[in-house]
Amino acid sequence: MKKLYPAIPLLVLVLLVGSWGVHHFAQHRLEAGIADFRASIGPNATFSYATARPRTLARGAHFTAVTYHNPAMTLIAADVRLGGLTGNNVQGEKIGSIVLRDVKIMTQTSSISLDEVDLHNLVLPNTDRASADSSRPLGFDSLVLDQGTFTNMHLAIPASQTDVTVAHMTVDQYGMGRASHLDLDRLATQINLTPTRRISVDHIKIDGPDFASEVASLIQSGHLIHESHPHTMDLRKVEIDSTHPMLQIDHVATSSFSTATEDKMDTTLSNFMLWSTGTDNQTILNAFGYDHFNGNIHINSTSDRSAGRVHLEPMTIESADMGNLTVVAELDQIPFDDMAIIPETARIVSAAMTWEDHSLAAHVLAGLAKSRDTDPEIYRQNLLASLASSDDASLRAMGRFLQSPQDHPLQIALRPMKPVNLMMLGVALSMAGDPSVAAPLGLTISTP
Repeated sequence: MKKLYPAIPLLVLVLLVGSWGVHHFAQHRLEAGIADFRASIGPNATFSYATARPRTLARGAHFTAVTYHNPAMTLIAADVRLGGLTGNNVQGEKIGSIVLRDVKIMTQTSSISLDEVDLHNLVLPNTDRASADSSRPLGFDSLVLDQGTFTNMHLAIPASQTDVTVAHMTVDQYGMGRASHLDLDRLATQINLTPTRRISVDHIKIDGPDFASEVASLIQSGHLIHESHPHTMDLRKVEIDSTHPMLQIDHVATSSFSTATEDKMDTTLSNFMLWSTGTDNQTILNAFGYDHFNGNIHINSTSDRSAGRVHLEPMTIESADMGNLTVVAELDQIPFDDMAIIPETARIVSAAMTWEDHSLAAHVLAGLAKSRDTDPEIYRQNLLASLASSDDASLRAMGRFLQSPQDHPLQIALRPMKPVNLMMLGVALSMAGDPSVAAPLGLTISTP
């Protein structure tokens, strides 16, 4: 033991020298890495920080007061920690973990702030270095990320007076060709135009889509790709309101599967509530004496993108107050790349509807009587008499239904000689008593 004592100071000296050597090596590697990064981002971009310290074996770093700026955006973070740095410019730069705290990202059109961003197994793909007149592209479409967690995110878009907040969001398996996962808590959107609109979702869970390929498709073509990954979406407590409640859905569940030309989708909306906007802005609900709609909706559909067709098989709407509707229909001219214009282009090829009434028929008759300034019972009796004496079997069937709605489910079939534009269907049905209109529509009404 006595022989060991003289060796202790030597051991300490070796450790101190070795530690200094490792630190010196790590510091040198860090400075070289920072210089290489600054060269890669080009002359129009800048990268600065208050302090930079290497981590163990030069495979990581800790920065404070970081600022990255290029002509398109500015990123500021109070604290950045990098770990597990491997790879190179050819294979792709790999970061085992990166944690950013108190983050702000500003562009010409929007700003984002986050309490924390925590990324694991991030791969920055090999990209061309920035040229003299451009910055290095961000490459969101070609990143690879095993998991990213984002805490307390706030997005502001001044031009549209829109604010979006997310309490917590996790993205798993992001990358081209990967089936990704999104889990999001407490999404809230406020549109500060007059009148103010607020949209909130308690929880969003999406499994299966290839988010990176969708981003790439949007960047390259402006349209989402039609991918073959089976995927599901689950939303809890969706609400839209303004000066009054507008819409609420307790639960939305969607599953879908796509091939190169076909999509199959199954969607359920549980406890779907839609409010009238008030008597100052008349709606169908107002006209028929309802304050709101409350029910469950289930849609099972098959879409043929190559032919621009959708088959509902079926769609059901169940309302304890109003009644139950079942629809099987074939539609064409569906613009899958621009779904916002569906009402303008979509046509009904054929449709079959069954209505089981609870109260809607009485409300409709009362609304029609009121619009004609007629006593509801007098209007009802006159209409029943007119329908009962009609030569048209469909009109007589309508009369039997209105005589006793809860005893006679109403069946409506539509087989037009040529497809009918979706927006014109209501006008066509309102004129169904005219044989010259009913015949081209292939309209038949029956009561089993």
